[in-house]
Amino acid sequence: MTTPLTLTEEYIFAHDLREASAKIYRASTKALLKHFRTTPIDQIDHRAVLTWRKRVLENGLSKRSWNTYSNHLRTVWGYAIENGMMTHTTINPFKKTSVIPPKRASKTINGDAIQRARNWLTGLVGQERSTHERSQITPAWFWLAAFEMFYYTGIRLNALLCLRFKDVDWDSQMILVRGETEKTHREFFLPIMDGLAPHLCRILGEAEKVGFSPDDQLFNVNRFSRHYHGKEMNIDQVESMYRKLTDKIGVRITPHRFRHTLATDLMKQPERNIHLTKSLLNHSNIATTMNYIEVDYDHMRVVLHERSLAQGALNQVRRVDPSRTPPASSVTPPPTQIRLPSRDSAHPEPKNLPNLQQPDTTEVGLDRPSRSTGTGALQKALELASAQLHRGSMPPAMESPADQIEQSLLLTLISSGLGAGTFRKRTSSERSIGITSFSRASP
Repeated sequence: MTTPLTLTEEYIFAHDLREASAKIYRASTKALLKHFRTTPIDQIDHRAVLTWRKRVLENGLSKRSWNTYSNHLRTVWGYAIENGMMTHTTINPFKKTSVIPPKRASKTINGDAIQRARNWLTGLVGQERSTHERSQITPAWFWLAAFEMFYYTGIRLNALLCLRFKDVDWDSQMILVRGETEKTHREFFLPIMDGLAPHLCRILGEAEKVGFSPDDQLFNVNRFSRHYHGKEMNIDQVESMYRKLTDKIGVRITPHRFRHTLATDLMKQPERNIHLTKSLLNHSNIATTMNYIEVDYDHMRVVLHERSLAQGALNQVRRVDPSRTPPASSVTPPPTQIRLPSRDSAHPEPKNLPNLQQPDTTEVGLDRPSRSTGTGALQKALELASAQLHRGSMPPAMESPADQIEQSLLLTLISSGLGAGTFRKRTSSERSIGITSFSRASP
């Protein structure tokens, strides 16, 4: 009888999977069996899978975990359908059952945290050398070398653990990463950079001292310190060291985060060579590489700024100095110049005028404009208007032009936004000497 478990084992048998990958396939199948139990395989259709999805998500399973189940089971079912292991259907029930997970937090490590971690490890190296005593992370020189290996190459943790003594070609300055250690099952080479060379040279030198054979695990802390008794270094030992490093620095640092950091840093370079980044991380396609690259918002800001410069958008932007109060001209537009018809161009305009307000006046209120205006500009306009009307006495027969001047002045003040006061009618005594007065409205 065909069961989900037999389908999974057939798929694993037919493919050259790493043990870690096979473990994930089996875990996904166990999750399916936990829900469907003894349900016949021909009754596990698309709707049944969607019902399972709804239940586990409501019970708190993360969307990423569900996608792991969905993707692996879809692969198993697809293999079974393709090879005739299922005769009741040709439709994969796990097709289009994944969900959109929430965006993950950044997996990159900022440069300051990397430098602080490097400085701390370097300090421990000096401490052990001078005191000959075991430090918090020992031997410090070994863990510093592993740290720099992750930083410079972005190598996977499993690939680092599988490096052999003979995989380092010092003459050509290359490191061979064998295919059986990689998810892509493709071998590739990593160049030895100047910053990495002294650390790798120390590893090789110490390995020769203790008698490493060509096939021995190169990064094996158990061979370099009497405080360890294991035969080979494992993932738990590496993760334990990075937990201590995280606690010390206050920023989460893991070997895998160096891969994201390296990809992001390479794409910040002027050439931004995505194919070089893909090859260095040994990805099978560029889409995977793009998932490793974090958005560079600083670069985005620069690009958008250059765009605005090229299109002349910044020419319309008023620049304000945040260190001081902007001048009045940057807040209030310059007042409109008021030109009044001159009654007598031969008379000069007085510079200083006395206060022309009289107590016995009849006022006609005008609405105050909503926007504020400069009091200095208003005072100059009032003085100019009064000066024009004060040039000598006028015969009674000429009152009509003065009235026209009053109306013209009133309209000008209103249209220019300077009429922030109230316009007063002339009293009979003022009319006899040809004076027009203005007074500011009370606030």
